[in-house]
Amino acid sequence: MQPSLFKLGRDKDWHQRTPARFNSVAAIYQDALGESEDHKIAEWYNNLSSSYDELYGQEQSVKHRAVKDFIRNDRFKILLDVGCGSGALLQYTEQYYENAVGIDLSIRMLHAAKKKMLRKTDLVLASSSSLPIKDETVDCLISISTLKTDSTLPQFLAEMKRVGGRQSVQAISIFHQPHSKIPRLLASTAGSSKISERETIYFLRSGKQR
Repeated sequence: MQPSLFKLGRDKDWHQRTPARFNSVAAIYQDALGESEDHKIAEWYNNLSSSYDELYGQEQSVKHRAVKDFIRNDRFKILLDVGCGSGALLQYTEQYYENAVGIDLSIRMLHAAKKKMLRKTDLVLASSSSLPIKDETVDCLISISTLKTDSTLPQFLAEMKRVGGRQSVQAISIFHQPHSKIPRLLASTAGSSKISERETIYFLRSGKQR
């Protein structure tokens, strides 16, 4: 049994902190959501959850293929998908990880992910700005169509570095706003893939960054 990766504790209703890690059928755990903006986003995706794959599946698959091309020669003990949504990327990359954690703000999207019967995967309701994951426990972090160049991005990048292992890899997409600057960490990446005029995926290998 894999040791617990989570540092949940702010939510007293967190399923009694069950010691069973990485069940064959995805479990859903809950951390406390903080900012009111998180709740607004969660509600929007809750309402969209039943039709998300139908509406956006083809668009997202292009990004998922770019991620798969980046990690195709790697294998991971722990893969973390921040903003996992319906679990499509976790399903698409199953062959590359031993265990996975999917984090999302929307409980209904997490239930959609659970229906995919993801192998050795835990699903967690939490915010990307405060990941409920222990330090240096993740060797692959992916976040697609979740982040943008606003005031929340530095906090996420700090969290990404905190939870990543010393030889971890990251694939994160950023929605660019007009006249926004790219953080220094992303300016020296292992590569990038421009998805559209607004969105770019950045690929990092942390062992080379530290």
